[in-house]
Amino acid sequence: MNVSYREIIKKAVAIVLMAVILVCMVTGFSYTFTAKADDTIIATGYVNYDVTSLRIRTAPVNGSVITKVDGGFKFDIYEEVNTSATYKWYSIGFYLNGEYTRGYITSEYTTREAKSDYTPDNNFEDYLEAQNFPASYRESLRQLHSAYPLWVFVADHNGRDWDTMVNAQNVLGRSLIYSSADASWKSTADGCYDWNTGEYTELDSGGWVQASEGLVKYALDPRNFLDDTYIFMFESLSYDSSVHNIDGVRNIISGTFMENSSHNLDGYDYASLLMYAGEVSKVSPYHLATRIIQEQGADGRGNQISGNVSGYEGYYNYYSQNAYASGGLSAVQNGLKYARQTDSSNMRPWNSRYRAVVGGAVNLGKWYINKGQDTIYYEKFDVKNFSHQYMTNVLAPRSEATRAKKAYSSYTLNNTTFKFNIPVYDNMPSSRCIIPDGNQSANNWLKSLSIDGYSLTPTFSADTTSYSLIVENDVTSINVAALAADTSASISGRGSHQLSVGDNVINIVVTAEDGGTKTYTINIVRKEKDSGNTGDSDGFKTNLNIDNEQNIVTGIGVGSSVENIINGNTYMNGCYGKVLDSNGSEKSKESVIATGDKLITYKSDGSIYAQYDVVIYGDVNGDGRITSLDMLYIKRHILDIKILSGSYLLAADANRDNKVTSVDMLYIKRHILDIKYIQQ
Repeated sequence: MNVSYREIIKKAVAIVLMAVILVCMVTGFSYTFTAKADDTIIATGYVNYDVTSLRIRTAPVNGSVITKVDGGFKFDIYEEVNTSATYKWYSIGFYLNGEYTRGYITSEYTTREAKSDYTPDNNFEDYLEAQNFPASYRESLRQLHSAYPLWVFVADHNGRDWDTMVNAQNVLGRSLIYSSADASWKSTADGCYDWNTGEYTELDSGGWVQASEGLVKYALDPRNFLDDTYIFMFESLSYDSSVHNIDGVRNIISGTFMENSSHNLDGYDYASLLMYAGEVSKVSPYHLATRIIQEQGADGRGNQISGNVSGYEGYYNYYSQNAYASGGLSAVQNGLKYARQTDSSNMRPWNSRYRAVVGGAVNLGKWYINKGQDTIYYEKFDVKNFSHQYMTNVLAPRSEATRAKKAYSSYTLNNTTFKFNIPVYDNMPSSRCIIPDGNQSANNWLKSLSIDGYSLTPTFSADTTSYSLIVENDVTSINVAALAADTSASISGRGSHQLSVGDNVINIVVTAEDGGTKTYTINIVRKEKDSGNTGDSDGFKTNLNIDNEQNIVTGIGVGSSVENIINGNTYMNGCYGKVLDSNGSEKSKESVIATGDKLITYKSDGSIYAQYDVVIYGDVNGDGRITSLDMLYIKRHILDIKILSGSYLLAADANRDNKVTSVDMLYIKRHILDIKYIQQ
């Protein structure tokens, strides 16, 4: 028997793989492979389209959950595994956040497809080249061509830049998703999410919120939908009597409120009425059926077709046209307000179900289908003007494509030349954009931040990350308290902190459930120890602070008079004291001492014994007071309008950090408002 080397290797790999699987099942050990092994893939599969949140596990039946997936999710099958469960399990490979991953999924809610062995078709390869399909499109199109050789795929090079299109779809309110979706599907951008409360902003009635950029990219990327179901979002929506028939309509509405309905439709049932509406509007009746289901729900509970909304009784709007919240009215009210108006071109008022179904179809043709937005995809994603979009649900094309395919029998799918217009954008990513995965909160904001016994500057606000505090020299430690806005977040940096003299930086780091971090910083200055009595024992003694290196005197209280300062000093050996102003004139006893004055000690013979420039921190303009004018002087200095120097520059350093910044202005402001006085 002749056995090729390739076959021997394949069998050996399969035996080793089975051994690994058995060991994992027996020991409970799970292993994730990261390399795709094409030679050992026995088939492909997908999650059934009516399924949501199906678990992929690390081992069959009871393994840990790797992720959850919805209908249409594709995977490679490596092995069938029999367990004690009723259904088999598949050992599968799939892409998770861009990485090829291994796991297990039950066969109960999935469909297995035979592995397609595509035989190179030179004519089709030439066609792909002529259409200039990017390489990242071609493998999926080859598989489709192999299964459905009559289908025609047209590359629509629409001229739009990929990033431009993504940014346009991220505009607030343009791409929505249901509020119960996983966190990774919902946007936390400005206006979309309240970081303080953890609540998403509802942008449309029924709990619809802004879709995340990752989900927008997934929904916008045509390469995610090149299979035999989702491809129908690219199908032409124009009416074609050779393709569309009443049986197809019945297939679509099967199991919905339109099947066997008792609604008064002026002699029609829904299937025949939709066929008639398609003929009149030149819009595919299959699309009309899926559009109604999308807008009103399979159970038909949408308020726009109930006929009993207060103030709009007896009016209907099957396609939710002009239905958006504005002017104090809800989306439903505005939609029915539109239905109540008169316009013979679209059979308004829509005061019967017949008129609403047919007239709304006429609008669809006039507004979209007959103007070039003739696919489900382009109805959602307007590449010309961005804003002319029929629906805001970012995943609507996916769900409508699923229903659209149901219209066709297996015979029709295999024997009809369907045409699909597939968008191609300029500067697209080299590989397809994977659907976001994960339901972990991204909220890494604080709800509160405080230091026991002290007030932070500025007052806490969740979006402010830098704070300051000055404490006395005898304060050796402080206690930081903080609460996260989201209870799933963790916080480091809380509790007791020892303080050294001078600058202390404390970082409070909030780590969100998804791993993202946000840092809040508290800058604390612990003052230098008071130097006590200073002066020359032969001339005078004082409780003021004397700096002989800079030849300045500090420690003078704001508003102190000359008399109080002179009387507070002790003069010896005939010495006496005076205070001169910045011009050299002696100040009277009642005068207020200010920055720029000079405290002079004279000998008994009238000669100068000692002389010091007065510095009162915060009194920058030298008027002996601390006011907003001092803040202005600092501002002008910072902006290089008028530079401070000498004792005035020293007085501007209100927080004693040896530099003049906006923080010093803040200290003066707190002093003026009696929040925290500047220490002299």
